Amino acid sequence: MTEIQEFFDAAYRSSERYWWRQAHRYSTDPDDHRASLMTQSILRWARQRPPGRALDIGSGEGTDAIRLALLGWQVEAVELSGVGATKVRRFMREAEVEVTVHHSDIRDFTPVQPFDLIVCNGVLHYIEDKSAVCKQMQEMTTSGGMNAVSLWSTFSHVPPPHRVVPTFPDDEDGAVVGAYGPWQKVLLYLERNKQEAGHHDMDDHAHSFIKLIAEKPFKTNGSG
Repeated sequence: MTEIQEFFDAAYRSSERYWWRQAHRYSTDPDDHRASLMTQSILRWARQRPPGRALDIGSGEGTDAIRLALLGWQVEAVELSGVGATKVRRFMREAEVEVTVHHSDIRDFTPVQPFDLIVCNGVLHYIEDKSAVCKQMQEMTTSGGMNAVSLWSTFSHVPPPHRVVPTFPDDEDGAVVGAYGPWQKVLLYLERNKQEAGHHDMDDHAHSFIKLIAEKPFKTNGSG
C-alpha cells in the first residue's frame, strides 16, 4: 500500500482541508448533508440509539469520526496516511472531542473490543481482496451493529486523474454486496456517473459507487 499512502500523504499536505471544506462539516443534523446519502443515513442510524463504539476506516481527515464523537460515541479511527492521521488528531482537538487514532493499514488492525458501528468510506476500491476485509469488518461488529461501506463500482471506468495508483472497483453485484447477503440492508444504492465534488485538486471527473449500509443479524439460540 506504499503507493496509496504516498498518494494521500501528498493530497493531505496540499491544503488545510482536502475533504469537507464546508463550514457545517461537523453538523450532526442529517438534513445539513443533503449531497451525501451515506452521511445522512449514518447519522440517522447513530442518532436513533444510545451511543456505542464506532470505527472509522480510512478516516482521512476525521470528519465522520468527529461527527460521531460529537454524538457521544466512543470512536476509533484507522488511517493509512501519516499526514491524515496527524490531521485527525489536530482536528479532533479543535472540535473538542476524543478520537483514538491508529496510523495503520486496516488489514493490520486488531481491535481490543468489537464495534457497534463501522464506517468504511472510500477504502475498498484500493484493496483487491475485498472479501477478506469485509469478513474482518463483520467479525469486529457486534450483533445488531451496522457497517456502512462506500466504494467505486465497475459501472464506469476509473477516471484518468485516479489512475496514478492501483485501484480495484467492484462489480455492482460483486464481492462486497455478496459478503453482506445475510445482513439486513438499511441502504443499497448504486450511484452511477456522479460528478465528483468532494475534492478540488483534479480536473472534472465522475465516479460510480456502491453504497451499502447493513445491520448484522442478532445471534439466536444455537448460533455460533
